[in-house]
Amino acid sequence: MLRHALAVLLTLSFTPAAVASADPDVQSYLENPQMVAEGQVPPHAELKPYANVRDAVRGADSPWVRSLDGEWRIRMAQRPQDVPKGFQNRENADWRSVSVPHTWQTDGLDHPMFRNIPTEMWPDDPPRVPRDVNPTGAYTKTFELPDDWAARRTVLRFEGVTSGYFVWVNGNYAGYDQGGYTPAEFDISKHLKAGPNILAVQVHRWGSGSHLEDVDQWRFSGIFRSVWLYSTPAAYLRDVTIKTDLDAEYRDATLSANVEIGGSVARHRTRTTLYDANGRMVPVTGGRVSNPAKWTDETPNLHTLVIELLDAGGRVVQVARQPVGFREVEVRDKQLLINGKRVLIKGTNRAETSVKGGRHLTRAEQERDVELMKRLNVNAVRTSHYPSDPYLYELADREGIMIADEIDVETHHHDACPNNCLAERPEWQAAFLDRFTAMMQRDKNHPSVIIWDTGNEAGLGKAHYSMAEYARKNDTRPLYHQSNGPDGDAPFADIWGPRYPSPAGLESMAQRTTKPIVMGEYAHAMGNSLGNFKEFWDVIRKHPQTQGGFIWDWAEQNIELPLLTTPDSSGNDIFTYLTGAPSHVDGRVGKALSLSGLDDFVEVYRDRKFDAVSKGLTLDAWVKPDSWSGSFTIISKGNHQYALKMPSADTLEFHVYGAGGWHVAQAKVPADWTGNWHRVTGTFDGNLLRLLVDGREVGTRAWTGEIAFSHWPVNIGRDAEEMQENTTARMAHGVIDQVRVYHRALTESELTADPKSTAVLALDFETLEDKGRKESYGAGTGGVDGVVWSDRRLQPEAAELAAVHSPIHMSYQDGDLTIASERVFTGTDDLELRWRVEENGRTVAAENRPLKVGTTKLPSFTSQVERTLTTRAINRKTGAEVGVAQFQVGGSLVAGLHTGAPRDPVAVQSNDREVVVTGPGFRYALSRAQGTLTSMRVRGTELLRTGPSLDAWRAPLSNEFMSEDSSWYRAGLDRLATSPSAVEVTRDGDDALITVRSTASGVTDASFGQTFTYRVSGDGEIRLTHRVAAAGRMRDLSYLPNIGFKLKVPDEFQRFTWYGRGPGENYDDRKLGTPLGVYQSTVDREHQDYYKPQDNGNHADTRWATLSDGRTGGLMVAGDLDVRVSRYDDLDRAAYPFALQPNKDGTTLHVDHRVTGVSETFHAPLPQYRVNASSEYAYSVLLRPLTPTEVMTGKLGSRVDCTPQATLKATRTSVEPGESVPVDLVVSNPCGAPLAAVRGAVHAPTGWTASPAQFDLGSVTDTKSVRFTLTRGPGTPVGARPVLAEVSAGAASTTTSLDFAATPPSPRGDTVVSKLDFVSESNGWGPVERDTSNGENQRGDGAGISIRGTKFATGLGAHAESSVELYLGGACTRFTAVAGVDDETGGQGSVGFEVYADGERRYASPVVTGTAAGVPVDVDVSGATTLRLVVTDGGNGNGWDHADWAAATVRCRA
Repeated sequence: MLRHALAVLLTLSFTPAAVASADPDVQSYLENPQMVAEGQVPPHAELKPYANVRDAVRGADSPWVRSLDGEWRIRMAQRPQDVPKGFQNRENADWRSVSVPHTWQTDGLDHPMFRNIPTEMWPDDPPRVPRDVNPTGAYTKTFELPDDWAARRTVLRFEGVTSGYFVWVNGNYAGYDQGGYTPAEFDISKHLKAGPNILAVQVHRWGSGSHLEDVDQWRFSGIFRSVWLYSTPAAYLRDVTIKTDLDAEYRDATLSANVEIGGSVARHRTRTTLYDANGRMVPVTGGRVSNPAKWTDETPNLHTLVIELLDAGGRVVQVARQPVGFREVEVRDKQLLINGKRVLIKGTNRAETSVKGGRHLTRAEQERDVELMKRLNVNAVRTSHYPSDPYLYELADREGIMIADEIDVETHHHDACPNNCLAERPEWQAAFLDRFTAMMQRDKNHPSVIIWDTGNEAGLGKAHYSMAEYARKNDTRPLYHQSNGPDGDAPFADIWGPRYPSPAGLESMAQRTTKPIVMGEYAHAMGNSLGNFKEFWDVIRKHPQTQGGFIWDWAEQNIELPLLTTPDSSGNDIFTYLTGAPSHVDGRVGKALSLSGLDDFVEVYRDRKFDAVSKGLTLDAWVKPDSWSGSFTIISKGNHQYALKMPSADTLEFHVYGAGGWHVAQAKVPADWTGNWHRVTGTFDGNLLRLLVDGREVGTRAWTGEIAFSHWPVNIGRDAEEMQENTTARMAHGVIDQVRVYHRALTESELTADPKSTAVLALDFETLEDKGRKESYGAGTGGVDGVVWSDRRLQPEAAELAAVHSPIHMSYQDGDLTIASERVFTGTDDLELRWRVEENGRTVAAENRPLKVGTTKLPSFTSQVERTLTTRAINRKTGAEVGVAQFQVGGSLVAGLHTGAPRDPVAVQSNDREVVVTGPGFRYALSRAQGTLTSMRVRGTELLRTGPSLDAWRAPLSNEFMSEDSSWYRAGLDRLATSPSAVEVTRDGDDALITVRSTASGVTDASFGQTFTYRVSGDGEIRLTHRVAAAGRMRDLSYLPNIGFKLKVPDEFQRFTWYGRGPGENYDDRKLGTPLGVYQSTVDREHQDYYKPQDNGNHADTRWATLSDGRTGGLMVAGDLDVRVSRYDDLDRAAYPFALQPNKDGTTLHVDHRVTGVSETFHAPLPQYRVNASSEYAYSVLLRPLTPTEVMTGKLGSRVDCTPQATLKATRTSVEPGESVPVDLVVSNPCGAPLAAVRGAVHAPTGWTASPAQFDLGSVTDTKSVRFTLTRGPGTPVGARPVLAEVSAGAASTTTSLDFAATPPSPRGDTVVSKLDFVSESNGWGPVERDTSNGENQRGDGAGISIRGTKFATGLGAHAESSVELYLGGACTRFTAVAGVDDETGGQGSVGFEVYADGERRYASPVVTGTAAGVPVDVDVSGATTLRLVVTDGGNGNGWDHADWAAATVRCRA
């Protein structure tokens, strides 16, 4: 017998007796946080009644359950008081039909709004909600009551509704619920009648409960989960609580079920029976179960407990079922254990979001999520930030997904406990506990639920302690708490869930924790992201107490909305479209747009025509303002270029931004402003700003200057820069018509004439064109942060997620393949090993065999040519890849790079306009004015439009948006123009040498100096050498996007083949899941439709790539490269993929020497994955035309030219100005036969010399070494400076480089560090500042250094994570400083300080907080050549981590 207990129904506050006798006063309910429920059944486990035991075991359809999903009628009102009177008594067949579950916003019934931290309610005043507008939905549904239900109890169940709602049945008030993500049940038996019944529900967009749902997601409304009825006898199963307990050996189990009976109990009893997954009865003796199949994520063995209610005569009157999983969840010895074993949480946060259904996900969509998770080696879900749909738990039980079940509470807008904290306020205590109780009661019997989560970003207050107390009294599962402060922790939490640490921060946490660590949110996968994911898992696998985490996030939250465009009547045809749900209304003339204030606005593509504004501007529009709602932006191009707007309820403003400041003309609005048409105009002529209302000048401001450049787009009704997802005010509320933007100041007479054909932009809003559907992210991209797209296609980063999460680990050495598994509950019988050896795309050997843990000897694959061994673990049943690894097993030679064509002498013609090099079948032309090739004509086909030109830009990634990108735009990286200074033409034997020196810049005092050297041979090959270094303000950037060059090729060149990493895009810090190989694609297929558009399609570790039309011609590039192709150079100018404008001048092939990694939000790329702005770069690329065969196939041939190997060696790589160092060039022969006529050339850094620089090594059989002297010139800049050596043997050539550190002179005497040149620097936000705090992300924007009120005249202002390297040259003995968090943080932030001498850590501080006094630092650095000052994030993310090395000084020899 199963041990069980009985209890009778407790009435509590949920009893139907509490229902008001008359319809309620709506506002008093909505604004009362203590009114959580009225007329409801107490929360309990879901107990669907079944017809019999057999049906219950199978989970079959039940005659006692009726779904009310499907067609409902709805009428929307702007406010509760506008709802049609008496609608509760009518069928309302003439109303709009909707399919429930649904959300208003995806059904076009209400305005979609996305917010991150703030609430969307204005004003923000909990528990009050807006009264001027509060969209309200009146629903009705007619249903038939089955005849056999009439004498029974009938319960109405809502699985999820937001927000507060009232329920009526046949006009009778049944109850109220505050809204949320857990069920609300109403016993409606007394309100029912035979035949048709009318169910009416009034749902409000906002109620007090909305203040508890301030999630960083779309704010949806409506009945978004299922509605259903169930019928029970008068005495019924009210609840059951199931618990399993394993013995000390985790073998046998104790099973208990506490059963509560409700209603008219008259000697009723219960009977329980346990069944296994196959429907077989499992013996239970005295509550003991002998060695049942256990539940884990690897072995989701699910049992079913059938509960029967028997009356006094022994007749079964009700049958129900519950899931049972035999598993034990414990926290012991700083580890989270399942069934006694340490588990790894390879988890994801999962918001419930559907591209078509908003918050409502169909069962098929949920099944797809779980299927993809299993494929990507995801084994856990945190239900962020609310309990998920009940079906997800069924899937998790069945498929093996561990769940951290999170309460539907986030008060990010009021989480600063104890002061600004809803969790502390008495009136909110009941609401917090109600939601937690409901979640636990609903989900308590699901074995997949292993953790209870007390809420996200709601601080830590009394309510959380109450929830924890409730959990401890009723359950044994560990507790989790996801506040920002403390960082994912609480005194009652059993597991520490830090939020967004860096890998180094996680390592620091692991060393000091007293609890298991499971990161609550990490690896923020916004856009093209998930960099350094492997580094996180290196730490996790290193420390037993670090057990994984939940990445943010699973799926992108974009929703599908209508795409409505409106034409630009200026003649420029600039693409313009509507966002939100503006109304098309009568305007001053014709039609206009009415903006609700609820995130309605107009977006305009950032056409290059907008860049031309400088000394003249006119903004002009007709407006009919509505009631003030916090802002009214009419026309804006961000906040740092120009705007025409209302900054306050009674003020109108026209401003331009230039010379580092705003220049503003303002005036009070007219008395008849609201509700009437007015023409508003702002003009600027280079000297004077004028503001006009209805043609009359009302304000001026004198200023002479030029309007600054801004990368923000023009918006109507919104400031795109300031009104992102964290805006606290509503957007424009009113009607706008006839918008004009001119790049000149119009006179009054011109304004009267409306010369819109001369405008840059003219919007009349006469027509709205329906272009179908679009995916929208609303006011900001905060929800565009998944590893799968909104429609559940896998993003490229998903390959990295799966590879790093993989439980199968493979290594290879000396022919031995070793396989290990981190599975702890199963073996590998379900897996197959597939290995393959490839050489330049050709399969050399392959085998499939059962995957076994251990070491296996594989055949030898040695070769002079590069070969790769790729090993894959494949799920035999599904064919899905479980793990992948790759190893180099061959030599260093790459086949097919050279064609073997004769290298006859080339002909060179040079004039003032161009340089032309010709040879057999080819003609190449280089423009002296542009400094680039303008033609590569081969066999009569043009292969090139222009290039190579410097490639130092990428469209900012989402992780760089409103961060590093701001400094990039200010430095002009996005609009670099090349100015050649010298073009030199010489000959070297049969080859032509062309050297082009140039400068590339977009603004003054920020540029690149570069040298391109072209060696053109008679076979058509070009050996291209490129040396480039940043200068001026460009060196202040925290990192460069990339360094390389780009080529413009004809549009017809669509076939793209490469030997590198693939098949999906990858970057240096995200490439584990994309092995080396030869892959073929097209330019269009390479494009990834990120929302918003950003750099994409990169392929790291590329040996060669070809781009051709497949018929007549194509190009090859080869080297140690990152490559990508694109038809969209202006990715960053479009807010959405549908707004992208393809290139008009050809396809771009990006050929990069270095590309910065993608990292993850809140952290800059790790130093090893950055392109350092203070370094010089030098590299070499082979560029040649394809042969006819290569054009057709896209692939290279099998010819192998023996290429010498080369290395540079130096005993010392730090060089002071004027110093010389000896360097050895070592050349070796990787082939069997001697190499003849081997030559070498050394290219020294700019301003340095190498003597000798040319070498004739003759024949090389094994190894030869030559020495040269490298001398650094005086006045050359500090930083990394590469020496590049080229070594050739016939057509085959190779390059090698060695970085030398150009150091400043050694310090002398006592020297403040802020006066020293940095050898290198990296910083988490903006540049490292000298003698000021870090400030913002521009140099010089900090304030004086101050720590706890103590001022310091000197020092460094940094931001975690930060590193500054200084050159000491062995001349110093001590480093001293006072380290602390700067006062500009207002007491926030926490950091760690570390000091390294020659790479050895000599000092590490404790964690220093924003409220702590400065920490004295005194470190012995005697004899050290370099000193490195490091600031870490203190282990809790780098928000507000402004760190000061105050009074930093080195003590050195005089």
